[in-house]
Amino acid sequence: MLLGPVLEKQVSVNQVYDLLGQSWAKLKELRQLCKDDWGVTWKDPEVATALAKANHFLQPGDTLSLDQAGNALAQACSRAVESGEAPLNLAHIREGEALLAVLLQEYLRAAAFYAQAAALPGLDPSLQWRYQSRRALILADLGREFMDNAALEECIHIYQDTVLTLVPRTQRSRDWATTQNDLGNVLGVLGQRRRGTRMLEESIIAFENALSEQGSKKVSLEWAATQNNLGNTLGILGQRENNTEMLEKSLQAFECALEVRTQENSPREWATTQNNLGSVLQALGQRKNDTQLLKRSVEAYKQVLLQWTRDQAPLHWAATLNNLGTALRMLGEHRKSPRTLEKSVAAYRNALAERTRERVPQDWAMTQNNLGAALQKLGEREENTQILEHAIAAYENALKEWTHEQMPVAWAMTMANLAVAQKTLAQRLNDVGLARVALTGFEAVAQVFRSASHAQYYEFATEQVAKTQKILKELGGD
Repeated sequence: MLLGPVLEKQVSVNQVYDLLGQSWAKLKELRQLCKDDWGVTWKDPEVATALAKANHFLQPGDTLSLDQAGNALAQACSRAVESGEAPLNLAHIREGEALLAVLLQEYLRAAAFYAQAAALPGLDPSLQWRYQSRRALILADLGREFMDNAALEECIHIYQDTVLTLVPRTQRSRDWATTQNDLGNVLGVLGQRRRGTRMLEESIIAFENALSEQGSKKVSLEWAATQNNLGNTLGILGQRENNTEMLEKSLQAFECALEVRTQENSPREWATTQNNLGSVLQALGQRKNDTQLLKRSVEAYKQVLLQWTRDQAPLHWAATLNNLGTALRMLGEHRKSPRTLEKSVAAYRNALAERTRERVPQDWAMTQNNLGAALQKLGEREENTQILEHAIAAYENALKEWTHEQMPVAWAMTMANLAVAQKTLAQRLNDVGLARVALTGFEAVAQVFRSASHAQYYEFATEQVAKTQKILKELGGD
């Protein structure tokens, strides 16, 4: 019943799991609303009858029907308006309609119902804040899950122009802090999608505002959640600005969050923050050429795997193994022994057991590309032509999804990796034909990077063209 509306949105497999989880939570909330809030006295008995019918169609069993529940709620709302029911009672019905619209994946309708509930006369400001916050959160979900930037922009305006005005900081500091945190999340999502840094900087300010009120409660899960969110935005901005100091602040924020988010009291949130910690440690380790940071990154990802197991969360498990493989590859590049690179290859191959082309083609291609990079490093280290051939096969697999037509830059990046591996193997085998294939690849890559105005990558490609031409002459080619 809940799966149908999700699948109609044509979402990825990863999104199906998340959206189903959200739908189940909303269904439980709607059932609780029916149980708690609709036990009131109604002027019109037809309203009570319609609500009872809606409640009936929301219960488990053969009678569960979201469509019929929606019809009953619409009937109840219409009768409530005609009979002049109290605004608070009508607001409860509107909230029920909004929750049901979310279950049907109708986000704009849900946001409209919350707006209608908030606009009813005589409501307490705290209830108005609740409905307007829900309205904004619905738009945030729409924007995040379905790449709807207009929904994110509207959400930001609602937070700034409406929601924050309903919770004065001096009078309702906790709700004000919650709103700042939610605003920071939306600014971060939209800022990540857009060029420049302004929105990411505003996101950081919003999180710091929230922490300024949550700071006296440093044992709270809310404080830890805000620290985690702040760490994410600092990490994104640090990468974008090539700012090591900002990445270090991101690391500190995640470490603060983990002081409260433990595996015992909040296992899912703990795993999420451990994963984030692994990412920033990996970025810092690579930037600083610091093997200790890379080792910490590896350990963080291993911690995540204690919670995101293959049985319970197969795609999260696979994503973590992919990240672990990358951290191990970076660490292995600093070590003389091939053992760490071998572990990297094993991690990527394990990830591909769940990251199949049929289920998640883009993620499959990403891991295939990463596997190719690990195999290439291992093949070069071991001077093993068979491993290099396996690297070439992995890159070629990635290019089955990352095509020149659909994803030219991703195609060019992977094709460049493939051509480097082909050039190396050609030198080892004295293979003129393979060297020519590598040269053709580099020439095609150079054209893409030139068209995309990626000067640094274009320079790399043209250098590789020259080097491969030289190798061809040395091998006796044209």
